[in-house]
Amino acid sequence: MFYKFLLLLISLFIFISCSENDISTTELAPTSTPLLASTPLPASTPLPASTPIPASTPIPASTPLPDIKQVPIVEPIVEVKEEPKDDDFQEGITFYRGIAFKGGIPLKGTKTYEEIKMEYEESQKKRAELAKDDDFQEGITFKRNTPKTYEEIMMELEKRDKERAEEELRRAKQQAELANQRELANQRELLVKETFNSLDNPRRTSQYLGWGKFYDVESLRLFATERVTDQFMLRVAATYKLMFGKNDLIDDDLQNTFFKTIRDEYVFQKILYMDKSGNYDETQNELMSRYPGGGYQHNSWGNIVYQAGADKAEQKREIVLQVFNTMGLSLRLLSDDLDGRISNSVLRKAYEEAVDKNLFIYNPSQNYSQEDYINHATNFFLVRVICKEWGITYLDTGTDVIFRANDKDHLINNLPLSHKLYEEYVEKILNPLDPELFEDILEYNFEPKIY
Repeated sequence: MFYKFLLLLISLFIFISCSENDISTTELAPTSTPLLASTPLPASTPLPASTPIPASTPIPASTPLPDIKQVPIVEPIVEVKEEPKDDDFQEGITFYRGIAFKGGIPLKGTKTYEEIKMEYEESQKKRAELAKDDDFQEGITFKRNTPKTYEEIMMELEKRDKERAEEELRRAKQQAELANQRELANQRELLVKETFNSLDNPRRTSQYLGWGKFYDVESLRLFATERVTDQFMLRVAATYKLMFGKNDLIDDDLQNTFFKTIRDEYVFQKILYMDKSGNYDETQNELMSRYPGGGYQHNSWGNIVYQAGADKAEQKREIVLQVFNTMGLSLRLLSDDLDGRISNSVLRKAYEEAVDKNLFIYNPSQNYSQEDYINHATNFFLVRVICKEWGITYLDTGTDVIFRANDKDHLINNLPLSHKLYEEYVEKILNPLDPELFEDILEYNFEPKIY
């Protein structure tokens, strides 16, 4: 019995020992690196940490796998943060620069609610200040977004369409005006070119002492001293030629009578040379012929002075003044109605009308007799009337002769006798000299012909 009890106790110890060995040797090893169960490592040879155990070594089939104690696997708890969804699915919640808003009010976030709210209110305040400033964004102003009625919308559309139509009409008129100006400029250029091409060179003569050349425009003779350039002399000739041209208002019979009067009365125009020091040619006063009865001694009015180095403004005034004075003299010789020395002449009555209305003042720098004063005053008055009718203002800078008619319309409304005189005589004889055309005459680049 004792041996049986002892054997049973030994068997119990062996069973307990085997059970503990199974539990201690059973561990979860990495599946990628199995240990060789049949080849134990010597206790004296430690396994280096850097030496991997071959994964391709199979476990012998004769070696039974130890029982693996089932260990319960616990799934980790992962906190999932939902991303912000679209505004349409967040019940009015919107996101701006990482801040959530609902109904225009910032929600609580990483910053404190009070900080976010203060930042939002500050930004809204700045926007409101910028919206009130009319100068901000180059005059752009902000208005409250209120719905408009149908009538208001239609009125705005009609106003916009009207403004667009007016702008298109204005542009069309502007383009038409520019095209018209270009066409007129081309016509003037062509007319000036044709005029100069029709002129010959001045002719030389030794008949008149000191006056070495002359040029005839219709029946009017121009004389010039040798030092006057041919170009300047031909510019004066071109001016007369254009004034003697034709238009629909010209009376051919009256104009031909005018030319005949100039020829019969030996009307002439003198052109002098003056150097930079102000010295004239010696022949400035007399035009004497070497032969008796040579004519061209009395009927001239003033001298056109060609001054070396003079600017264009001085040349324009000089030419216009003397050319128109010569035309006034020729008109006086044509008809007694245009002789201001006659008290009941048309010119005298028109002159007195202007003087009575304080629109014409003549203050000569030298003393004249009463007859000479009236002769000069009426002739200067006729010249100013023609200039106003033609739109020429080159003579408005003088102080000895003052004509206060602003333009042609002002002259017609305030000096009817003067305008009537112009219509009955001047416009039927002389072709108006366009101011811009006269500018082109002075600036046209040409050379005298070579024969």
